[in-house]
Amino acid sequence: MAAIPQGFLIRDARIEDVRAVAALEAEVFPDPWPSHLYIQEIGQPLRFQRVVHTESGFLAGYLFACWQLDELHVLKVATHPIHEGKGIATTLLAEARDEAERASARALILEVRPSNRRAFRLYRNLGYEVLARRPRYYTDGEDALLMSLGLPLRPRA
Repeated sequence: MAAIPQGFLIRDARIEDVRAVAALEAEVFPDPWPSHLYIQEIGQPLRFQRVVHTESGFLAGYLFACWQLDELHVLKVATHPIHEGKGIATTLLAEARDEAERASARALILEVRPSNRRAFRLYRNLGYEVLARRPRYYTDGEDALLMSLGLPLRPRA
């Protein structure tokens, strides 16, 4: 399990988190998912979701991912702006990596906007590599960079 920064708690996402997740999503992404998509994700098979809260219960960040064959696809990862730079996203991505390694996954994959330089640098620093560019991927027409973090091949348990 990844080390969570002091003063924060990490756990599986629950339905009661959706309102705060959707609010944070709308604050940090130009093309936010609506609440009902998060509701549909929580508790479904082949999904992996985590939320990070402060000890007082304030949502500091979240990660939603799904399995696609032998890859864990990170769909959404966000940190509340007041908690940026505290290691929240790094911890969430480490949790996803731990999950992928436990399942003997081949890789983690994600898309990122080229204009989101902060996220791109984080992913690069964590070892993700650009595999391809997806033209006009986002609703506003911006391309996406498809990034992957390869994992060591291990026999499945």
